[in-house]
Amino acid sequence: MFAHIKSWRQSPRRRSGLPLVAASVAAALMVLAAIGVSLWQYRQEVEARALLIGRATVASVEGLLRAQFESYDSALRLVIANFADPNLRMLDDDVWQRLLSNIRDSDPGIRSITVIGPGGRVLAGQGLQSDIDHTEAPFFSAHQASVGLGLLISDPAVGENGHHTVVLSRRITRSDGKFGGVAAIVVDLANVRRLLDPVPIGPMDSLTVVSGSGKVIARKPSAADDATAVADLSRNANFQRMQLMGSGSFVSRSSIDGVERLFTFDRVEGTKLILASGLATETLYANWKRQSFLIGGLAFVISAALVIAALRLTRESRLRAAAQDELEKQARTDFLTGLANRRQFDESLEREWRRTARTGADLSIILFDADLFKQLNDRHGHAVGDEVLKRIGAALDRCARRPGDLPARIGGEEFAMLLADTGAEGAHYVAERVRAALRETPSARGQSLPTVTLSAGIASTTGRSAGSASDLLSAADAALYRAKEQGRDRVECARGGFGVLLGR
Repeated sequence: MFAHIKSWRQSPRRRSGLPLVAASVAAALMVLAAIGVSLWQYRQEVEARALLIGRATVASVEGLLRAQFESYDSALRLVIANFADPNLRMLDDDVWQRLLSNIRDSDPGIRSITVIGPGGRVLAGQGLQSDIDHTEAPFFSAHQASVGLGLLISDPAVGENGHHTVVLSRRITRSDGKFGGVAAIVVDLANVRRLLDPVPIGPMDSLTVVSGSGKVIARKPSAADDATAVADLSRNANFQRMQLMGSGSFVSRSSIDGVERLFTFDRVEGTKLILASGLATETLYANWKRQSFLIGGLAFVISAALVIAALRLTRESRLRAAAQDELEKQARTDFLTGLANRRQFDESLEREWRRTARTGADLSIILFDADLFKQLNDRHGHAVGDEVLKRIGAALDRCARRPGDLPARIGGEEFAMLLADTGAEGAHYVAERVRAALRETPSARGQSLPTVTLSAGIASTTGRSAGSASDLLSAADAALYRAKEQGRDRVECARGGFGVLLGR
């Protein structure tokens, strides 16, 4: 029913809260993004500091290991130099035994020093079995096959009393360039492992020295099976990655104890050993995680509160807008019939009159009046009178079929219909249709209402007419008065058209 009213007046502007909500969501996302970037940068800084610590640790321990193995290598070179001297080589075995013993006693980590001839037999020293052929020993065959191996470090082995040892060896080359045997030192790895003891690490961190073939030389903390077996990492993905890269860092989970660590690693200079420092990520990022949880959680709560506040403000704004629209609608609507009231009708008439004056289009007004309504009201009461008025309003609304048709109640029992782009003939047709519709409109809730008729007066413009909207309304009112005088229940048009015709 109210569609006709809205077609003549632009609906009140809806106050959309979408911009506010969108802005609050955007602001919340920006806050979260800024916090996320800051936390990520903080994590990067934590990792950068950890890498510096790892590299410093690796560099420090690598220097200790390099110095230790250089000491062992110096002892091997001394033995080879003495054995290459023809005069010293002719010394008795007892003298050689004392010489090698002195070199061995110079370092507590050396368990034995042995010189093996080109045929695989022990020529001097102790520690390796002198009565067997050592040609099948890996270190011997390696030196025999290659001239430039330099210092060779064997894989760890479990020796007497459960001690882990490695064999350090060098090739002896005769003056004619031919293979002259091997000088070998058996080193107790406990002495190498003691180098790691002073290095400060966290309770979940690790330091590991691995041979070129993947055997664990030393580790802090020691693995559970160190006393009975040698840990083999040759098939471990972390070791293979370290061996391929040579030096660098990455985060991975340890295959020894399952702890995730940031590994920093490098080779021990002069050897094939790999030294790796592992910082446990759980400890490394513990403070970052706590701050991320607190700051991120606070940022999320603030952002959520911002969005919720925007939603509530939007809801309140919409409720206020709806209430205001409803008030405005009620101010322009007749409370009894639901049609436009006099204020709405006058505004629409003035606006349409200006349009008609500008374009030369037709415009018609129909004024309706309920015949003998006062007597009906006095006889049957105001309640019945109100129901009759509602029936008249329903009849007008049913006949206002075009968007530009505006039915209105402009007085007690007086109604009007504003018809844009409609001449007198069309308006007369609409008026008769309204009268017919009134007769056909059923009573509400089955009530039996007295019969009521309508008198109607029509005024129409033709072309660009002089005068005003109020003049047009007065002409329709005069036609209505004439219909009343001529017996009621009829339709009359304003005589001679309306206004001064200015041409079409």
